[in-house]
Amino acid sequence: MNSKKWMMISVISFCVMIIGIKEMSDNVNSFQIIFFRSLIGLLTILIFFKSKLSKPTYSIINEHLFRNIFHIIGQYGYIVGIVYLSLAEVTAIEFSVPIWILIIASVFLKEELTKSKIVSIILGFIGVLIIIRPGFGVINTNSIIVLLSAISYAIAHASTKKLTKKYKPLDIVFIMCLIQIPISFGLTITEINLPSIRDFSFLLIVGISAIAAHFTMAKAMTDDDISSIISIDYFRLPILILLGILLYKENFNAAYLTGGTLIFIGNWINKKST
Repeated sequence: MNSKKWMMISVISFCVMIIGIKEMSDNVNSFQIIFFRSLIGLLTILIFFKSKLSKPTYSIINEHLFRNIFHIIGQYGYIVGIVYLSLAEVTAIEFSVPIWILIIASVFLKEELTKSKIVSIILGFIGVLIIIRPGFGVINTNSIIVLLSAISYAIAHASTKKLTKKYKPLDIVFIMCLIQIPISFGLTITEINLPSIRDFSFLLIVGISAIAAHFTMAKAMTDDDISSIISIDYFRLPILILLGILLYKENFNAAYLTGGTLIFIGNWINKKST
């Protein structure tokens, strides 16, 4: 299977994950979703990939703690967005993650800011401003939460880049699950409730589709250059706009498509230049 097909499977998997979260969000709180997603991920890795794992130790887990704190914050904000905002708005704002990574990498990792990166950042900022529309009425608090989620994901991804120099991707995902299970359980323990059969079915769908999405994206990027497949990821926006209209009667908002497109173009310019 070629990289473009792997990437298309990743796009579909992400869309399935988002719909699964949307369907059960009325009954299962955000941290409980993170808990079950991590638990399902952990069990899946132990069942199918246990022999390929390195043995985690306290010092290794401690090294991964910083990344996972920001990853949990990112997940929480993203789930809040899926619950309270349109699918299109959440996805459009999420596309800004690579823009924040550029900024973080230049400030904290001392990576060079090239002309293409500067253009990418400018287009990304314009796209974000179009989506959240400051100055035009009251800014939606949930939009800001999703934006902060995108920044948290960017910090987590920048940290992941550093960890991949020392650890295998499978070990990073496994340790992520080990860390996030107790943290998310602790944050949801006061509101914990046993999911219904319907909600548990969607929790399984979310857990499995999340693993499938990350695996197939990694597979696509292993087999091909990022710049040649990143355009496929953009299909998530029109797909989720359509699903939002059909399944949840969400109104079409051209600002989300326009802002998301500008952010995508910025990402594409940067990836194309590398």
